[in-house]
Amino acid sequence: MRVCDVTIKGGPLYFPEAIWSVHCGRADHKKGIDNTYDILEIFGGYDTETTNIRQADGWAAYVYHFQISLANQRETVVYLFRKWEVFLWFIDELVKNYKLGEKRKLILWVANFSFEFQFLRERLEWDSGEWDFFAKEERQPLKATYHGLEFREALAISGGDLAHLAKTYCKTQKLVGDLDYSVERNFSTELDEKARAYVINDVVILSEFSERMFKDYIRPHKKVPMTKTSILIDEYKRNLKRICKERDERLNLENGESLRSWMDFIHSCQPDEKTYKTWFTYLFRGGYVHANALYSDIEVRAVPRDITSSYPAYMLLGYVPVTPFKKVKFTPELLNNKCCILRVQYDFIEQTTPHSIESKNKIVSVVNGVYDNGRLVSCDSCELWQTEHDYKVFNLFYRSKTGQPPTVVECYIADRGEIPPYVTDVVKKYYLRKNELKANGQKKTQEYSVCKAALNSNYGACVKKIRLQRVNYNHGWSIDSVSADYYKEIEKTILLPQWGIWITAGSRCQFLLNTLYKLTRAGVECVYLDTDSIKYRPCHKAEKIFQHYNNSIRRHLHNRGLRNKHFSDLGMYDVEERDKNGRPLAVRMKTLGAKRYICEIDGEVIATVAGMPKMSIKQLGETVDEIFENFNFYGYALTPDMSGKLTTKYRDTPHEALVGYPFEKMRELSSVALYQIPFTMSLGPEYIAYCAQVQKEHKEDGRFM
Repeated sequence: MRVCDVTIKGGPLYFPEAIWSVHCGRADHKKGIDNTYDILEIFGGYDTETTNIRQADGWAAYVYHFQISLANQRETVVYLFRKWEVFLWFIDELVKNYKLGEKRKLILWVANFSFEFQFLRERLEWDSGEWDFFAKEERQPLKATYHGLEFREALAISGGDLAHLAKTYCKTQKLVGDLDYSVERNFSTELDEKARAYVINDVVILSEFSERMFKDYIRPHKKVPMTKTSILIDEYKRNLKRICKERDERLNLENGESLRSWMDFIHSCQPDEKTYKTWFTYLFRGGYVHANALYSDIEVRAVPRDITSSYPAYMLLGYVPVTPFKKVKFTPELLNNKCCILRVQYDFIEQTTPHSIESKNKIVSVVNGVYDNGRLVSCDSCELWQTEHDYKVFNLFYRSKTGQPPTVVECYIADRGEIPPYVTDVVKKYYLRKNELKANGQKKTQEYSVCKAALNSNYGACVKKIRLQRVNYNHGWSIDSVSADYYKEIEKTILLPQWGIWITAGSRCQFLLNTLYKLTRAGVECVYLDTDSIKYRPCHKAEKIFQHYNNSIRRHLHNRGLRNKHFSDLGMYDVEERDKNGRPLAVRMKTLGAKRYICEIDGEVIATVAGMPKMSIKQLGETVDEIFENFNFYGYALTPDMSGKLTTKYRDTPHEALVGYPFEKMRELSSVALYQIPFTMSLGPEYIAYCAQVQKEHKEDGRFM
């Protein structure tokens, strides 16, 4: 590896040779479209180091160190810079050396491009082509291009932070420590050997990640991945084309006929734009996360049980709609043999268990609703959109005080069927390979991490929403509404939104909530639930219920032909820790509501508190007992140095400051500062009062028993 300190604008430069290139993009000469271009196989990474300054009008940040890595198959070169003018000169030299432009591109991968772009945005004049810039939301760019030099977000593919990226894809691993933002540094601040090694190491990781992207995706598929979800969708498309081509050859059909027929079918099942928005506003509910109010702020011992790969399990074992929906008159029989979308009116309802399952955000209308931490307890009336999964479960957990059945105002039905093999084959592939590696003691390998991430991305691909707006940047952020193009967008997709809705509803209702209801009615005290897990107080009845559930899943696996031993735990409830007699071990825990709980595991307190870094829980006390005692309804407040919580301060106009010692004048055209802030955990008085009420009623008259 060669390290070059680029300190003088105009000094001599050495660039690795671009030996290979990959031809990407698409061309349709009949339509006059030519979006093809070459990507040089130069494995690039970009990173900066910044310092925070507290100014009169708040925090500001300044870049004091830049680093770029460029590598080919033979060598890696890391370039270090200390000033903007030198960096910008280098960028232009890089563009000229590799002859970059519209048809010849080079990629610099960035970890957290949202952060880096805020400093770059006004320094470079970005290319304005349709394919040159892409952002998920304002301030969240995934790609920006300068004269053919593409800056791309790496973490959208790897997930996690740079350390996770390195662990998953690279030989070089993240060094321990960080360059503290709060330490004032300027262009002249000398980095010691440890800090110098740190900044070099980070961009070497990004070059290795780039090489992996070329090897696994860019070179074989002639396309640069944008997100981990897009990687899965591209794999689905390749599978679909292969399956359709084989069908054409087998049946002696015109080449492409099967694919055209399938795409026509997909398009015929797509909802119109208004229906699509209604589905994702009211029908799609996501995972279920909630605490049992009977045990809120009460220390208990609970057994954690998790469903193994809940969403992939439903994708392989469940059913989804496979025909267009049509409006019909509702009859109860439809619930057992059709996929149903129901608009339902409920009157004078109350709970049948201590568990509140319906989210306030998914209720179309409600009269006199009472809520348990954002979930419905009772009401005089409410209107909901529900699948048949939701309808059945809702009528287990709620009942009408009058004894009257709910009114189905509208009913739409579609036939049930399996998710097509071009999707499920991918799910099976990654699940099998992940478990093979696990069985062979290779759980800590990079291949295992990649397989696990790909497996989980299958669900994300199925619930990915159609983009109905475009985020632009031209010396400022703007959003173009392109909702009129909804019908053009759905022509590109090979997945149906109703599949994602049914995967989510089926997993939540069939796997989690049905089991919760059976446990509760059997007298098992369930304390906390989170999407694919249940924490319950030890009870011998629970073991029988979980055993019965797992046996049922085992039969489903057998009936679907999933008899390979590596499928043997798919969709089943399991516990990681058992005692010497094989009984599940209970852990000490306390919850204060959804996404607010702590557990003691091996003498350490593990916290899940929304918005709070996990390690900050140690600030509540010197011992485990103190932490549990101080984690209560009164809440707590952590100072900035205790919380570990960071926030951002964006500046979109030029600013300057005298930084470091000796002082040096530094100037940014735009910036973003990351700085520590206090963290306060508090609970609403309504929730505290509700918990006190149900706990009092339960103690006095055995409510729900």
